[in-house]
Amino acid sequence: MTMPSTSPSKGLDLRVVFEIPLRQFIPWLFSVILVSLAGYPGVVCVTPMAWLLALRVGNLVAWRSRSATSSRRLTEAALAGGFFGLLLGILFAAVTPFMGPIQPDETTRAIAFAVIMIVVGVFASTSLSFFTAYLIERKRMN
Repeated sequence: MTMPSTSPSKGLDLRVVFEIPLRQFIPWLFSVILVSLAGYPGVVCVTPMAWLLALRVGNLVAWRSRSATSSRRLTEAALAGGFFGLLLGILFAAVTPFMGPIQPDETTRAIAFAVIMIVVGVFASTSLSFFTAYLIERKRMN
């Protein structure tokens, strides 16, 4: 019997790379949807605070990964953080148009701002997730 490609002995533990960020994103998604439906879509502007959830993503990946080496767990934490940031950025871009009418001359700036939020969110979440996982790996080595 062969092991699946997500086997920690063969490569990255892709289960933690995708599952953990999704589990951390779903409560944020429902919170944004509920508050937006209540008439306050501007709650999505708190997305930079949600980037802090990437600290938890890195923590969980470092502890739950089945990968054998520290470098793999750190890579998984960075990938999971990046995926988490991407999800947050996409949600931001999806909710922003519901905050109010966008004037025709503001469309380009609104799109640029959404793209910036996605890129910065991916970078910030990757960095935070990696940092937390790094601290855990450093503790393991001592």
